[in-house]
Amino acid sequence: MQNTSFTDSRMFKLATLLVVFVVTITILIVGKSFLIPLAWGLLIALASIKFLDKLEKKLKINRLLSSLLFVGVVLLGILFLFYFFYSEIRSIVSGMPSFSSKLSGVIQNLLTTAEGYGIPVPENIDRNSIHGWVSGHSEQITAALASFGKNFGKIFLVAVYLFFFTFFRDNYIYYLRLRENTDAGYKMALKKYNDVMSIINNFISGYFIMTVVMAIMLFVIFLLVGLKYALFFAILVALLSLLPYIGYPVGAVIVFIFASIFNDTLLVPLLAVGGILLANTLKSYILKPIIIGDKINLNAFIIFLSVIVGGMIWGVTGMILFMPLVGVVKVLLEYNEKTKPLTALLSTVPKDVLHQIDEHEKIVSKK
Repeated sequence: MQNTSFTDSRMFKLATLLVVFVVTITILIVGKSFLIPLAWGLLIALASIKFLDKLEKKLKINRLLSSLLFVGVVLLGILFLFYFFYSEIRSIVSGMPSFSSKLSGVIQNLLTTAEGYGIPVPENIDRNSIHGWVSGHSEQITAALASFGKNFGKIFLVAVYLFFFTFFRDNYIYYLRLRENTDAGYKMALKKYNDVMSIINNFISGYFIMTVVMAIMLFVIFLLVGLKYALFFAILVALLSLLPYIGYPVGAVIVFIFASIFNDTLLVPLLAVGGILLANTLKSYILKPIIIGDKINLNAFIIFLSVIVGGMIWGVTGMILFMPLVGVVKVLLEYNEKTKPLTALLSTVPKDVLHQIDEHEKIVSKK
């Protein structure tokens, strides 16, 4: 009877977990028009809390004014970025009246080069139809480029959520004060809250800083190799780098195609792609350890999974948002004794722990 009761209990917990999982995914899909702007506002607020606290103390301004100023600056920055992309794309397209013929020429040259190196090319590709296809789809290609960023949510709704998150950011501290009956309990809860917020703030703001630094590095590299519209492509690739694993390959392909259209030789496109690879290497092995560190320490599988699942649920926006959201969830799990063991499934096991496991296995095997 006890075994049956234990089995039933485990089955009930598993069924409950599956129901919660299905309900959560359903809510994320059905409510994405509401949740996407909310998530953007939350992440920006989490990244800016420490900065706003310092701003209020230094300038001696109240919470309302600091929140309004910050939201105004963020809103202007986003609008400027959208306008910059719109104007640059229009300039690129209008400056290339023979866009379709040049793009089809690039594709044909790539096929010819591939054949020259012995790479098999499908025989059913009609070289003469490439120009017709590109010409017929050039408007769609241009429209797709011009619509870059539309999936990032409603800008003004994000600004409204951001204002409320920053203005009412002390409400949780007030909740802790009411929840804890003793001063010692309140101080301990407040310390845990500050530690969690510090890690989350450093993680999210660190990615923002890395994106800015990447844009500057790529801009300098593109200027040195002689790539036209260097600033546009530098910002584009830096933003695409927010998509783990797939952002840089996509950015490199876009830069290579357009650089091939702008130039008669493959030297500039190859140098530009090489510059992207160099910048990505510097980011992974130098910038990331310095700016972000390893306090979040998500393993590669979880990052890849967050990108795939985020893309399936929320599209491009989900591919960007889910990874930092998973990082936030991991930090929250670590500061709860009951859920702390679950973080082992999300983390990369430290080398010293792996060494201890190996030593333990050797001892057990000898016995």
